Amino acid sequence: MINANLVNVSTLGLGGSIEISNSDCIYLIDKDCDVVVKEGVNASIIDNSKNSNISILVEDGSVLNYLVLDSCNTNRVFNILGELEMTEIVLEETNESLRVDLNKEHSSCNIQCLSLASKMNNKYIQYISHNKGETISNIKNVGVAMNNSNIMFDTTGKILKGMAKSKCSQLSRGIVMDDDSAVTAKPILLIDEYDCFANHGASIGKMSDDDLFYLMSRGLSKKDAFLLILKGIIHPFITSIKIDELKEKIEKEVSNLIEK
Repeated sequence: MINANLVNVSTLGLGGSIEISNSDCIYLIDKDCDVVVKEGVNASIIDNSKNSNISILVEDGSVLNYLVLDSCNTNRVFNILGELEMTEIVLEETNESLRVDLNKEHSSCNIQCLSLASKMNNKYIQYISHNKGETISNIKNVGVAMNNSNIMFDTTGKILKGMAKSKCSQLSRGIVMDDDSAVTAKPILLIDEYDCFANHGASIGKMSDDDLFYLMSRGLSKKDAFLLILKGIIHPFITSIKIDELKEKIEKEVSNLIEK
């Protein structure tokens, strides 16, 4: 047991929707489920589902801290009336989708996804819809492709007409480790409202030769310099894991993957 307060939602036996009204527990999702985070709750969920369909309602005044680890091929739908803070770290081959609907004024989502692919083909379809005014979305994707891998981020942000003062930001970054790998970003903004803020950006390429040369001039080998830069990029995702045992596990898995 990672934590004495870790609860597997599949063991709750509630049937239908699972209601979370306790801020003191960390809930584990490992298969299909519908979850309701009750009003005013600060909830934490760890999702390691595979080949599943997850639906989550975050009620008004609630904050959901959502961590995706050891998961693949899962489709997730969020109905957000409060706040969503989501971090996803993917080390397996996956083809997955994410939809977030911001359905109340001042509701928000902050999403960061890290995909490390070695001999894999990974695809992420992400759609965020601003259905009320003064809503905020931020999504950041980082893909590292190596050993004949392909990663694709297909990200769409939509602000409906009349949803004034909404903010939608997208950023995707791809790092290609060899000539046989690729990262593709498809940032799309569908904006039907003038009084809003929306932007997107994408940068894809190999590791900076200047950065590598600088570290090598300080005595590091090319491999060690490369790994140091890469771990610096990955570090913000690792630090978002608050459970020490999980953090150590993921750090080891990441190191094993990138040092092959």
